[in-house]
Amino acid sequence: MSLNGLVVIGQVLKAFGIKGEIKIRPFTESMEAFEKSSTLIFEDSSYKVLGVRDHMGSVLVSLQGVDTPEKAGRLSGILVRTDAKNLPPKEEDEYYWFELIGLSVFTVQGIDLGQITHITPTGANDVLHVQGTYGEVLLPLIDDVVLEVILDEGRMIVDPLEGLIPDA
Repeated sequence: MSLNGLVVIGQVLKAFGIKGEIKIRPFTESMEAFEKSSTLIFEDSSYKVLGVRDHMGSVLVSLQGVDTPEKAGRLSGILVRTDAKNLPPKEEDEYYWFELIGLSVFTVQGIDLGQITHITPTGANDVLHVQGTYGEVLLPLIDDVVLEVILDEGRMIVDPLEGLIPDA
């Protein structure tokens, strides 16, 4: 979710190399949000970005004041935030992950499946993790399953493929 105009764009995995770079698992499809960010926020601390580069599906970032593996290692596990203005523009019927996480998910029959807790990219399509009465339900983020997203009401209407919801 957006917090004071800030959005989560990744999570620090670990320190990388001997110069204090950090390796980040991006929650974005492209590196644009990282490249457009002059500063990144880690919990309550903000750091000036000195460099960004792609590394085998991860993002390597150099930050001002983080110049040793030890300093970089202190950021491990922390969510990375940036100002929402740094996000690339989206097309009609496209959504940022932060807009979907937290939505209540209902089937076309009105069954409450719970809330979207996180999203996993798989290459073919993203997968929604919905936690609720039926435990964790995994739903592919495809047009045949996700019928309607109503952001201003905080809900999503889905038509799950047969077998995706246990005992429903």
